[in-house]
Amino acid sequence: MTNRRLEAAVSAPAMALPVVERLRETVMAETNDIAQGRSVPFETYSLRKNQGLFELNRLMPALGPRPISGPLGAALADLVEKLEINRRALGVQLKASIAVAEIVARAIRDGQSDGTYDARAWRTAKE
Repeated sequence: MTNRRLEAAVSAPAMALPVVERLRETVMAETNDIAQGRSVPFETYSLRKNQGLFELNRLMPALGPRPISGPLGAALADLVEKLEINRRALGVQLKASIAVAEIVARAIRDGQSDGTYDARAWRTAKE
């Protein structure tokens, strides 16, 4: 291995660690905003996460095929844990948004009709 490749292999974990830490902080901030019921700037968080993943992907070839250990390995393991918590929080948020959208859509549909042509009136009368 040449000196340049050796330097890149040694410095890649040191360069990746701050990227992983920024990703972890972003994911935790988004999860906390959701948990606190605050207004969540999803676009901003998405851009930050995408940027972090882009940077991490660019560093992957320099990290090589060997298993990642040490501080970077611990940081990545923590990031995976935080991402799973974030995924669950986003899932709950999405389900709630879908439920609200369905309620609003139903209210709009019901409000647009005076019931004249609604089949429910005929079913109720027959039962």
